Amino acid sequence: MSLLRISGTRIVDEQGEEVVLRGAGLGGWMNMENFISGYPGCEHQIRDALAEAIGKEKSEFFFDKVRISYKQSMSVG
Repeated sequence: MSLLRISGTRIVDEQGEEVVLRGAGLGGWMNMENFISGYPGCEHQIRDALAEAIGKEKSEFFFDKVRISYKQSMSVG
């Protein structure tokens, strides 16, 4: 495995060839943070607010679909 380094605005290997990194940032992928959703509060507050607005059953259905859809999108490719 080659070591990587920065050359200007590029990531390059030991021979100076550009390396393009591809992947998904999985850290906290199920953590609904307010800067992502646009709604104030942490995840449990977002879940509580949605449950209050549309009911517990529909809220749980929604969050289950979010989780399933994300898992499916990560297995494609």
